[in-house]
Amino acid sequence: MDTPHIAQFSHTDSVDLVLRTAREQFLVSPQEETRLWIKNAEGSFERLCNTRVTLLDAALKTGQVVIMETRNKDGTWPSAQPQAVNTALEEDEEFQGQPGICGLTNLGNTCFMNSALQCLSNVPQLTEYFLKNHYLEELNFCNPLGMKGEIAEAYADLVKQAWSGHHRSIVPHVFKTKVGHFASQFLGYQQHDSQELLSFLLDGLHEDLNRVKKKEYVELCDAAGRPDQEVAQEAWQNHKRRNDSVIVDTFHGLFKSTLVCPDCGNVSVTFDPFCYLSVPLPVSHKRVMEVFFVSMDPRRKPEQHRLVVPKKGKISDLCVALAKHTGMSPERMMVADVFSHRFYKIYQLEESLSSILDRDDIFIYEVSGRSAIGENSREDVVLPIYLRERTPARDYNNSYYGLMLFGHPLLVSVPRDRLSWDALYHILLYRLSRYVTRPSSDDEDDGDEKADMEDKDSMPKPGHVAGGSSQDSGPEQAGPSSGVAGGSRAPVDNSPGPSHWPQRARRKHLFTLQTVNSNGTSDRSTFNEDTHGVSFSSQPYIAIDWEPEMKKRYYDEVEAEGYVKHDCVGYVLKKAPVRLQECIELFTTVETLEKENPWYCPTCKQHQLATKKLDLWMLPETLIIHLKRFSYTKFSREKLDTLVEFPIRDLDFSEFVIKPQNESAPELYKYDLIAVSNHYGGLRDGHYTTFACNKDSGQWHYFDDNSVSPVTENQIESKAAYVLFYQRQDVARRLQPQPGLAEPPASPACGPPPNSEFMDVN
Repeated sequence: MDTPHIAQFSHTDSVDLVLRTAREQFLVSPQEETRLWIKNAEGSFERLCNTRVTLLDAALKTGQVVIMETRNKDGTWPSAQPQAVNTALEEDEEFQGQPGICGLTNLGNTCFMNSALQCLSNVPQLTEYFLKNHYLEELNFCNPLGMKGEIAEAYADLVKQAWSGHHRSIVPHVFKTKVGHFASQFLGYQQHDSQELLSFLLDGLHEDLNRVKKKEYVELCDAAGRPDQEVAQEAWQNHKRRNDSVIVDTFHGLFKSTLVCPDCGNVSVTFDPFCYLSVPLPVSHKRVMEVFFVSMDPRRKPEQHRLVVPKKGKISDLCVALAKHTGMSPERMMVADVFSHRFYKIYQLEESLSSILDRDDIFIYEVSGRSAIGENSREDVVLPIYLRERTPARDYNNSYYGLMLFGHPLLVSVPRDRLSWDALYHILLYRLSRYVTRPSSDDEDDGDEKADMEDKDSMPKPGHVAGGSSQDSGPEQAGPSSGVAGGSRAPVDNSPGPSHWPQRARRKHLFTLQTVNSNGTSDRSTFNEDTHGVSFSSQPYIAIDWEPEMKKRYYDEVEAEGYVKHDCVGYVLKKAPVRLQECIELFTTVETLEKENPWYCPTCKQHQLATKKLDLWMLPETLIIHLKRFSYTKFSREKLDTLVEFPIRDLDFSEFVIKPQNESAPELYKYDLIAVSNHYGGLRDGHYTTFACNKDSGQWHYFDDNSVSPVTENQIESKAAYVLFYQRQDVARRLQPQPGLAEPPASPACGPPPNSEFMDVN
């Protein structure tokens, strides 16, 4: 900056001439990568990205200060600010490691981006393209579909830093900012899909590096009975007329798509380019569900069962599956989703199992008859029962109390002729007898005689129905009090003391009973003020309310929470692994179009649910295979954790490519694995990592954000494999060093090492 040079140019000269002149003046070799900046009148700097334009078009004036900078040996630029550069953390200036063995810092849920970048960075021919600066001649700043070359330059900066050998890890902040600028779905720091980022990046690099500066209109033509080879060649040429880049050279192949109209039999054949294969995984029609079975026998603890049911089955199928384990009739079962100590939902038999998520706590209760909740069957009625504990509420005079739900709710069958409060109390006491101790005679006689006399007139009379609607109902049967207050974990009932139960019940009974709504709280609007009661048809839920002292004395929490595991829980239903070739076969099978995506038949002149078949016609140098592990339907969302067995080397596609094959070049159909993007976790959360084979050393490494470690080939195949990168074997041979040049050792899994001239660049 202290030794400026003055040079004269014509307005019609190109910016590239300015760059060449600057190289000569400052003795910078043509091999060094440089870029130009201009200093504005305000003192700010602006990049001169497009060196092909004239000085007039670039608005350069007499006296304009032009600055040239050269890239540092570690791949960074001197002008980059510390807070905005893809820089290393605590980097040793003298550090020299294996080029390409460089981690990427997680900026906050950016592991998906790091995984995609590491995979792409280990595609040899693409990385060499950037390291040798071929991209500088092909940057397309005028493409309306591109990103003004900014994505290509940001990716080039990453590659040069990662392959400089001077960084253990770099921070991809600039790249992340560029991606968010051009693709708003990647703004912020939410978790995304590595394959979606990869798709965006490949498309962005292609448009930024497209050699076609002005795309011509190309009309798509149907086969119309012509030979496949003729139609395919025409389709590929048309594609290349508009799309010609290193991305097309490396990743693009050709499909054959065949559509058949079900009505007129019209056949439509087209050939379409592709950048990656998204192959489906064989989906099991079975589903494993874990449930808890609650028997009517109070001595039996709840049993945990692991059931295999139809994936598209109904609630009734769940009951039938459980019946095979318990010997209990499905007719005596009711299924409920329990959440936060209450019934979140009680299912009907015809409801779909897809409405139950894997994380739901499903309880299946044995009942005497499967009548609807609150409705009388011939003999019994089924009542939902909640457990609540009375706790002092924060009030200025401590006169109000709160009721907090606890424990597991119950579905209890009650004989129709015993629907009185007193009878219900004894029935529930029997159902709770495994973890509730009955009071001894000493406990019952500890009240004074005066209190006992006060209780005689207030005892509920036999035959009083819980709803208070019988002919004997009267003022001696007080209705439940009202008042609802919120709780952080479960509903709370703020009732003014336990006045809704007679004094004798409060003294000599372990707990009191109260009708509540489905949330476990009382609701005054549902009660009849005249009769002080409520009918079961409008509000059948019953709450068992405990005083803290009584609960502590007679209620065994440990025993109440106890359960046993059925033998079926010990057996893990192993999913049979599938071969990658099976996924590709499934990809090429005939399928019928969905109703949401019909095909317009030119013969019938209407949309049809045609049959569609995809075939592979031409494969690219580097084949990206996306395993469709994430399944999204109207009713369910799931991740398939099926183990897909994929070969490390010699993946043969000759049986899948329908184009007439050249028997003298079998390597055109054989591929070796070079990288894998992994996804661990489920739909809502997860983590992405990468396995990649270094093009120089031939060693496999595991990339987990900042961390990089060597691995062996037998560690690569796992249920986490999500996106596979395969390199064609003839490409590996093309990248072999020339005879007579130094040849570093290489692993056969990654193919031979690259040309030695590429090594000089590093």
